[in-house]
Amino acid sequence: MDFTLSIEENEDLFLNEMITFEKRFILQHYFKNKIAINNAERAILKQCRTSEIEPIALIGALLGDTSPLNVFRLRIGSVFKSDKELAKYCQELLTPEKIEQAEKILFHWEYEYSHFIEEPIIDYYSGYFK
Repeated sequence: MDFTLSIEENEDLFLNEMITFEKRFILQHYFKNKIAINNAERAILKQCRTSEIEPIALIGALLGDTSPLNVFRLRIGSVFKSDKELAKYCQELLTPEKIEQAEKILFHWEYEYSHFIEEPIIDYYSGYFK
């Protein structure tokens, strides 16, 4: 198997919940090298299933948007102690208003969701902030 440091070229890897190390390695590569994701990679990351804090935070940082679920990813990343640069970046994308709005939506499940993607994020979030 040829391994490339590309989200798009490793779509199957990112959509497989059981693969963790390689996902984290590629996500770290993108973040550390400030590589912007394209639309195909954005779609892949939005469907990426992971139950580990660092990949959750890295996905949030790479997506960089303020959708409710991504605000949760970013807030989880904002308290990540093993990578101060990642934590600071996540903090910079958040505001109290964005957090409040995301909590109103996600804690009331007022949208269509995939429990494989959202539940680990919401579980971590609840553990840290609620």
